[in-house]
Amino acid sequence: MATIFDNVVTRENDHTHLVRNLMDRNPKVAAALLSCLTQQTISEVEAAKFIYRTQQSFEGPDGRQIPDIVVLGENLQCLIEVKIDPELGLTPRQLDGYAGCFSTERGKKHLCFLVPNDWKHSHLLVQISAALEKQNVYVHRCYWKDLIPKLAQTVASGEDNLLKEVLNFWKWRFEISQMTPDEREFMKTWSGEKYRAIRKLEKTVDQAKKLFDARQHKTELETDVTAYGFYIKRQDLYLLWIGIWDTAPAPLTYGYQLDSPHWLRPSSIPSGGAIVPDSPAVAKNQYHLWAFPQEAWDDAERVYAKALSFLDTYLPRAGETA
Repeated sequence: MATIFDNVVTRENDHTHLVRNLMDRNPKVAAALLSCLTQQTISEVEAAKFIYRTQQSFEGPDGRQIPDIVVLGENLQCLIEVKIDPELGLTPRQLDGYAGCFSTERGKKHLCFLVPNDWKHSHLLVQISAALEKQNVYVHRCYWKDLIPKLAQTVASGEDNLLKEVLNFWKWRFEISQMTPDEREFMKTWSGEKYRAIRKLEKTVDQAKKLFDARQHKTELETDVTAYGFYIKRQDLYLLWIGIWDTAPAPLTYGYQLDSPHWLRPSSIPSGGAIVPDSPAVAKNQYHLWAFPQEAWDDAERVYAKALSFLDTYLPRAGETA
């Protein structure tokens, strides 16, 4: 999956600054992130008043300590260490130096480690927690894979496309996607032609999205392990999904979700198509999908024309009701 952050956010410091900037930019995101990290309930109103800093220096008896992120509030001091490499641990100076980073004047004190699922140094947190016990500092470990879904829920109905792109990037970077036995068996019959065909299909989806964007339609990208596509929206409502999906009955399809308050459903329904579940685990969330013809698989203009015809024919126009 390609995102605008792939070639920009590569190092640990890059991820650290991205986390800090998101919290400073969006109090709703900051509240969700800090609540997950500290295991405390932090409101959006509180988060809006906090100060967010990176690379703040603290002088202690054992030298200088520089936590990745420092969050300061009237009754809160939270240090966040961001880790992206499972092998990268903590230096001896870090293990002993956190005590000098906390002020005795502030209320609740938290030291949080945001780490990949396979981080190999969690045992060190027991030692750190014991050293900070007298200062009433709570030490927490939070996995990226647990944080990302909570942030996604927070912004699901919002209009911040940049934030959604960040979450797509982190989801692909940190979520674990193990192959099933059937998928491993399929990989044994590797075909370069099939791979190239799928990549060309993805390119058609990308080009179709750009056509809708250029022609003043509102779109929202969706890319994960099971699907590669985009939504067409009107204000806060979804109108149509277009893309590649492992559940779909054809390589390239379009359709809508049957029962969701977030969708503007068709005033009438064309014949044909197939009803498919959103996922095997959530069978009640169903989509009605139609296949694009083969000649559209490598032709974004045909995809655009077919989808636009569906919207114009079956969807209520702006200002009308279904």
